[in-house]
Amino acid sequence: MTDLTVIGDINVDFITTPFKKIPEKDKQIIVDDIELSPGGSAFNLAIAASRLGIKTKFIGKVGKDHFGKMLIEIGKKNGIKMHVKQEGETGITLALTYADSTRSFISYKGANNNFSIKDFSFSDIEGKFLAIGGYNLLNSLRKDVLQIIEFAKNKNMKVSLDPNWDPDGWKEERIKDIYNLLPKLDFFLPDMNEAEEITFTKNDILMAKKLINLGAKNVLIKEGSKGCLLCIKEYIKLVPSFKVNSINTTGAGDVFHAAFIKSLINGKTIEDAVKYANAAAALSTTKLGINRYPTEKQVNEFLQSLH
Repeated sequence: MTDLTVIGDINVDFITTPFKKIPEKDKQIIVDDIELSPGGSAFNLAIAASRLGIKTKFIGKVGKDHFGKMLIEIGKKNGIKMHVKQEGETGITLALTYADSTRSFISYKGANNNFSIKDFSFSDIEGKFLAIGGYNLLNSLRKDVLQIIEFAKNKNMKVSLDPNWDPDGWKEERIKDIYNLLPKLDFFLPDMNEAEEITFTKNDILMAKKLINLGAKNVLIKEGSKGCLLCIKEYIKLVPSFKVNSINTTGAGDVFHAAFIKSLINGKTIEDAVKYANAAAALSTTKLGINRYPTEKQVNEFLQSLH
């Protein structure tokens, strides 16, 4: 039995420990460590969800190579049902971490670039929730996402989508595609930068209102250390984050997404689910490797420690 199906990007991440600035041309800097880690917004979400106790299935595409095999094994080891096509080369992302824990990314899309509905069966989509991650990185699948969402809705599944940053630039056609999806989604989870590009405003409240006016039912704008701006129709509230000693924020938004779904599955209100997700996301920034995905017990203990 599956509670959550995740569809989207999967790759390996090479994550640096913090450094002060990018080296100049023909110059070199030394970092304390470079970590090899599973990555991709959707796969991060799947691992986080499974670690939180959600029965999770992942649908994606990796290369027919060492990294692809490694990612499949990591997924299985973490209790995920892996429905993954192997073809070509696995995607790779270099995550550059600055001293203030912010990041920049350099990516090779690899197999993600030609992942399409030909690589899986619609019957693989099942459960209470469908979560779509890495939307803007899925060049071949993107045109069929509306069809996938409608299939899930016909099975009475709740659908959430994280658009991710568009590395090709937010062209008018891409923004219109997002607008067309909004009325079909139960939950839309952009971060501040993505929401700004989609709505053409820098004010978070105006962002949320515009997205609701475009047909979104529930908007959750991830604002990093500030928290999450929740918008349900006319109700708008900034749900604050939790202060922790962050060392790397890579994947925190994906952990947030997973924990939000976990809390909803447990029957919590949307606002309580956002609080729980904020806690899980905060915890994820305090560790590296697979330990950056907190368990349900760890999140609950963290919340209890605040009282």
